[in-house]
Amino acid sequence: MRNASCGRQRPRHAMSPFGWLMARIERLGRSRSDANSTDDIREALDRILRIAPQVRLANRYESRLGPLVRGALRYARELVDALPAPRDATPSAWADDACLRAMFATSDDITHVVGQSYDLRSWFDAHYAAQYAYAVLSSRLVERRVLGVADEAGVVRSDVPRIAVSFDDKRIRICDETDAALRNDIVLRIIEQLALEATSRISAQEAQREVLKETRALLVARMQMLGRRGAGMSGMSGASPAYGVAPTDFARLEREMAENQAALASLGSRAEAVEQQLGALADVLGGPAALIRVDRKTLRLDCMNLVVEAPGDERAAELTLHLAHLPMQPPEVRAVQLVRVARRDMPAAGGAIDDVARWLI
Repeated sequence: MRNASCGRQRPRHAMSPFGWLMARIERLGRSRSDANSTDDIREALDRILRIAPQVRLANRYESRLGPLVRGALRYARELVDALPAPRDATPSAWADDACLRAMFATSDDITHVVGQSYDLRSWFDAHYAAQYAYAVLSSRLVERRVLGVADEAGVVRSDVPRIAVSFDDKRIRICDETDAALRNDIVLRIIEQLALEATSRISAQEAQREVLKETRALLVARMQMLGRRGAGMSGMSGASPAYGVAPTDFARLEREMAENQAALASLGSRAEAVEQQLGALADVLGGPAALIRVDRKTLRLDCMNLVVEAPGDERAAELTLHLAHLPMQPPEVRAVQLVRVARRDMPAAGGAIDDVARWLI
């Protein structure tokens, strides 16, 4: 009995003090991670509710949306974490950065785009002590076929079909103080975009409901006109119709009325609007990859931004672009890059205001 008793007590003293301390630290770390994860879900859900406040009226909306928000956050973080480290978007870095040279024709173009960013200027104004801002540089990738010069088997030809690449509509937006803070903000903005997509679907349903109601009113008016022309019980009255009514007309209207009623029923009643909005949110949060994704595209470009198809003597730089597919109206595809901008590279406000005024005039 003594041996058995010692055997039961041995595990209680098997762990050394150091091992116990490490296990305690590990448990604390896990609890903090869980708390942070819960906080992230809470913040994401708060942002969703700002866009769709009616969802608060749905039964158990937190428990129903919570797991879906967690999954959407995980997906959004995977997208954002895959973006490369921020690069310095400064005129001094242009000469040594192949990506900046591909996007900007000259170093002065960087200054121009930086100066045109209202978001960046506002952020620096609000954070007067910050010397750097981390932001998202996005542009529209344009690929077009041109006739260019190429060396084919030692013979220089000037009529070779080539693909020229350009980056149009460059914008610097979504600013923050650190790389980590910027990435977290982008993750939450992805959640907001999913919520906007859900509300737009509900708005489309409401618009469709109004159209169907107008169509139903027209169908009812046409039925009444047929009644005055002898259809239905009006044939028993003393009045004689001006001309006959074909049976097929009445049958067609009845069929259209039934189809209209079925379409309205499929949209549900206005009393079900809250559940419908929650359902739309569940759909988009449950499948975010169908709406937002980031593809990688690798190009080898020469100094003229012409695509070099195969390795050779021609000097070229290999660029890996990250193309974000966004559910806008119409859908957009933007090349995105995280950048760091120095306050000292922000041009004076007067130049930017003059440029805006010139565009307005």
